[in-house]
Amino acid sequence: MSFTKREKPMAVSLVLLWALLTVFAAATGPFGTFEGLGLGGRIVYWAVIVGVSIGLTRLQLHLLRGAPQILRFASQLPYGLALAVLAHGMNLMIFPQWGGWADFGFLALVTLSVVVMIEAAVFLGRRHLAVDSSREGAPDSKDLSPEPTAETLPSPEVLFQRRLPLDKRGALVRLEAQDHYLLVVTDQGSETLLMRLGDAADELAGVGLRVHRSHWVSRAQVREHIRQKGRDILKMSNGEPVPVSRSYKAAAQAAGIL
Repeated sequence: MSFTKREKPMAVSLVLLWALLTVFAAATGPFGTFEGLGLGGRIVYWAVIVGVSIGLTRLQLHLLRGAPQILRFASQLPYGLALAVLAHGMNLMIFPQWGGWADFGFLALVTLSVVVMIEAAVFLGRRHLAVDSSREGAPDSKDLSPEPTAETLPSPEVLFQRRLPLDKRGALVRLEAQDHYLLVVTDQGSETLLMRLGDAADELAGVGLRVHRSHWVSRAQVREHIRQKGRDILKMSNGEPVPVSRSYKAAAQAAGIL
């Protein structure tokens, strides 16, 4: 399997996360696995559980890119139950004393509690970072300088890019939703932020527009519109292609980029 330049660090991180969680769980032996299995058995058991958990998490995040937060919380129910069913099935095969609705109910309760708490922590962390970012550009209450006028206020693009490292700030080209993160591409490079695409698009309403559930483009950086296999594609100033979905096609046409 081949990976793009951006996907390689993510793949390495996921493998390291899988290995660390597997070793930790095998060493501590939660849910009775320490008493019921040897070290080798615990490693195999938790390698499967952790691996499937990470795979399901990646699938869930991919399917829910750009979805409302309430839908993300609601999705934890089938996600948690799927993990509980997997663990229950493995326990039935491994532990003779395991079985019954009581054991499954305990597993489901623990699993659902953990996944909901993790989603809540991610949500609160994203909100906290968004508040901190908005405060960075807020004036000091002790500042006695005159109120800024429309002519002196920084543009929305400049304000947005205050979140980026100095060496990555430049002409904004496009944005792309990647799970909980946002890939920001400028003519100076790219950077990821913990931010939702919808929030970024609102801030940059006068600069560009969304052309896909996962993509936003700067109008000034669109160089060409082409059709490939019946699909609308925008070629950006840096040469990268950006797909235009059917649901956003009318808005793109109204903006004059199609």
